[in-house]
Amino acid sequence: MAQKKLKRYIVYLVSSLFLLFSLQSKACGFYETEADYSAMMFKVSLPWFKCLQPFYYTTSSFYYLPVDDPLVSDPNGNDRYRNCLEWQIACSNKPSIDDVYVIQYDTDPVIFIKSHEENSLNKVFKNNSFIKYLVEEKNRDLLNYMLFAKKAELYEAGRNNHFEDWDYNGYRYKDDKSGRECAKAELLVTADSILKIKLPQFLKERYAFQACRLYYQLNQYREVTYIYDKYFGKIDKNSLMSVWAGLFKAMATSSDSIEHHRLLIQVFNNCDEKKFRCVQLFRDNFDERELKVEELSTALVMMALKNPGKSLYKIKRAFELDKDNKYIPFLVLREINKLEDWIITPLFYGKYSITNSDPFRCAYYSEWLEEYKKEHPEEYKSDEEESRLQQENLITDMKYINQLKSVISKMLSCSNAEIKDFYAISLAHLSLLEENTSDAQKYMSMISDKANPSMLLQKKVESIWLAIKTQNIESDKFKDYFVKNISDLERISMPNFDNNKMLFTLTLSLANGYLKRDNRVYGNLFRLKADRYNNKESDWYSSYSRNGDSYYTTVYFDINATTSDMDILIRLLEKPNKTPFDNFLCNQSLSSTNAYKELKGTIAFRNNNLKLAYETFASMPQDYWQSENFSFNSYLNEDPFVPKGLKADKYRLFDYKFNKTNFVKELIDLEEKASKKDERSSDYYNRLGDAYFNTTYWGNSWMMTRYSWSCNDQDYSKIDCLPEWMCNYMTAGTARRYYEKALEKAANEEQKAYATVMLRYIHYLNFSFRSQGYDKRLAQKYRDDLKNYEYTKAYQIYRSNCIAPFIAN
Repeated sequence: MAQKKLKRYIVYLVSSLFLLFSLQSKACGFYETEADYSAMMFKVSLPWFKCLQPFYYTTSSFYYLPVDDPLVSDPNGNDRYRNCLEWQIACSNKPSIDDVYVIQYDTDPVIFIKSHEENSLNKVFKNNSFIKYLVEEKNRDLLNYMLFAKKAELYEAGRNNHFEDWDYNGYRYKDDKSGRECAKAELLVTADSILKIKLPQFLKERYAFQACRLYYQLNQYREVTYIYDKYFGKIDKNSLMSVWAGLFKAMATSSDSIEHHRLLIQVFNNCDEKKFRCVQLFRDNFDERELKVEELSTALVMMALKNPGKSLYKIKRAFELDKDNKYIPFLVLREINKLEDWIITPLFYGKYSITNSDPFRCAYYSEWLEEYKKEHPEEYKSDEEESRLQQENLITDMKYINQLKSVISKMLSCSNAEIKDFYAISLAHLSLLEENTSDAQKYMSMISDKANPSMLLQKKVESIWLAIKTQNIESDKFKDYFVKNISDLERISMPNFDNNKMLFTLTLSLANGYLKRDNRVYGNLFRLKADRYNNKESDWYSSYSRNGDSYYTTVYFDINATTSDMDILIRLLEKPNKTPFDNFLCNQSLSSTNAYKELKGTIAFRNNNLKLAYETFASMPQDYWQSENFSFNSYLNEDPFVPKGLKADKYRLFDYKFNKTNFVKELIDLEEKASKKDERSSDYYNRLGDAYFNTTYWGNSWMMTRYSWSCNDQDYSKIDCLPEWMCNYMTAGTARRYYEKALEKAANEEQKAYATVMLRYIHYLNFSFRSQGYDKRLAQKYRDDLKNYEYTKAYQIYRSNCIAPFIAN
């Protein structure tokens, strides 16, 4: 059963990073789909699967593929080749296939028409053997048809009107519907008149096809049927035009009729370019008794191809009806890919997964979402309910694996050698999905060493996955085995076979295994590897910091690593004699060692380990924070000892040379000075309060603590479950405690006034953020206390700056 895959962390990360880093947006904007993150390791490709490429299982593409693009519905161009081959034969085999293709599919119709009218075809298409043949006087009929076809192409609605700028008035694109219809009606008159004269069968079929298409586009459906029946009669697998025209007759025939369904089945079976459209149009409103056995078997296949859910019943019936149905193995492939998505993807990206855990998810609260939940309770379930349903779905999916294995086993017993190998590797993969390693080994041993290359490649994938499940992944034996086999997979390249998705899923699986063992260094490096295979490294992630260290390379460590983890990572990166496994992990676009030292120091700062933070930052180049690394120069550029809000925005210069080493050193010095308990202790505590306030969500130096900032961070308002450092970050907790100490140790009214102003400000911000009565009461208390300090300089300064409304209200 399909499960809802909630990738909360991904959403959180993307929304945060969009605010922090500027991206060059594409014309239509950046977006991702569920399919970008779905797990998929089973990618066996039999030779005839090429024509079914648009039907590979995905959660999105079936409904969004541009079916009017033949290179999408027939990515291998099989029908185009057939058409060119028929032309070559009609031209006595004199032109080359390539030259026919150039004219048929790579030549703009306006260029062709204009060249013909200027009698310059030979000049414009110099050395083209097809043109040389067409322009011969004896072949004028062939040339006239090509001219007709180009004119018909000119008036298709999907064409761009880039040639409207030409100084050519003979054939302009009709960009309005009525104009196109008039042009097509004129072409129909020409086609009808030509069809009445004696023509070779080759040309008669092509004019008839054009007539069928034009009549259909003009909604004259009876004429479509008349032309088809007169000039074709029935679909002939050796005549591409009879197949293509058959689609128009099917669309012109009532969708409730058996003839409609039979034509769609026959077109589906006899050409590739129209397969996708046939499946889209096919419905289950037909009487099975009126179809032949082979036709019914194909009908079940077509219905299964558009079904994103379980299709085992249709697969089983289709096989029982026609054991030679070549599409059934592809349906098995789709069914396995569905199970991978339902079972594996939630383990990687589900709400409770280790690989994709959002450490702050428990604190998320949205008032509008809560209201929506109350209004639509059926759409939302508690965490406990979702966890229970996920477990029930998993049990259901495991039962379905057993049912699928049973059917495939029966198919295996009565199939030829190549199909036997396919079903054996299918059973091996399903066995690993259900954690049955002994069955997996049994089926893998059945695969011939001379099997299809993609099956041998899949066998290697299964071997790696089996090793992940059965060996100690921390052992040298496993590491050596993994590197040898994964390197082979990386090197292998086969037409129509994308092994990146398999590599993505394998490495993410291994990342999950290491994270379960608390090996966060290996786990996170494998997650970065997985992103690379999923084409994220070369896509929008890498644009965050093109000229410096990138947050992309540290993001996973930022989520879960400790300072000790960072030490292990840094030692690995600096290791002089790396093992092959070390090289595999490090052979990716990682940032400099300084990036990981920076993160280590930041983690130490979050944990209030100032000594370790200082030592770590001091070991780095001291101009690191004035560069484009992590975009520090754009976001860490104000005085951290002047609370944000003290100056109006127009006076904020953003030219401060921030140095984390110096900043932490001053914090350490201030702590020491404040501890001496003299009359200046309060000033030191106030200054510490200013510094820590600015390192929070509300301050000007938040990048001292975090690497992203978003207004949506305020949705993490249920702070009790947050890590202590994040709780302090959102509530200015550390700053508040220092201001309270400053108030307690104050030796004069100025010190008291300053601490009171800031405490009032912090509790006001917290109340606006969390709406807690505790903050409201204290905000009111400190507001009332401020009346005692109206004469102080501190009070007057704050009355004249940005935060004055927060003080007075």
